[in-house]
Amino acid sequence: MEVQWAELIKGTERPIGIGITGAMRCTIRASGTVIGAVLKRGPREEIVAEAFCAILLRSWGLNVPDSYLLEVDGELAFASADSGYPNLSQRIGLSLIPEGTPEYDAIVKQACFMICNLPSAPLAAVADEAIENFDRNFGNVLWDGTTEAWIDHAMSLGNGRSKMPDANKLCLMAAHVGESENFSRSALAAWMLLDRSRPGSAGSEIKSIADLDEPIKDVCSKLSTMGNRLLARFPTAHDLLKQ
Repeated sequence: MEVQWAELIKGTERPIGIGITGAMRCTIRASGTVIGAVLKRGPREEIVAEAFCAILLRSWGLNVPDSYLLEVDGELAFASADSGYPNLSQRIGLSLIPEGTPEYDAIVKQACFMICNLPSAPLAAVADEAIENFDRNFGNVLWDGTTEAWIDHAMSLGNGRSKMPDANKLCLMAAHVGESENFSRSALAAWMLLDRSRPGSAGSEIKSIADLDEPIKDVCSKLSTMGNRLLARFPTAHDLLKQ
């Protein structure tokens, strides 16, 4: 599964209205077809991470919107097909509730429960651990009430190391709602079924724009120790006693 190349139809960009990355809704043309999309610009390493992770996660069975590379104003950019349905934060109206209130805490807990019980969440936790994605949150999981999709991987492959804490947020969410045991068991089962050749295949799909040999080695290294890595993301009995 490769990332396709597309052309931005100039003048169609408009603010998406959420998030902090400056993503824009736009219209693109790919293989003669006009498509509504979400356009992301930024440092080249972030665009490359988006493209690589889109290919890899889809090859592992996660629902990731169709993805495209573009050249915009002489710079590499990334676009994903606009699914037309909201992210989980929008779906539950999280932005409408003041932070620090009991209502906010209650809806966050409910959102954690919902996201951890999405059918593909354990697999997503494994993928996030492998690609070093510290940025999973309610805003980058799309959900229409039935189907989930996983987006926004610019901070993967080491891009988030200096910007955010080292964390697997899906594992943290599971622990927050008392789902650690079931979630970790499902994540370990998902890991055992992963095709370890897929990182190399994903890298070969975009070798014309980036040499990903080192990141691919890092992903494969994480896969080889994934069992211990995942279990370390959940609080132990000793940790709970200390709390």
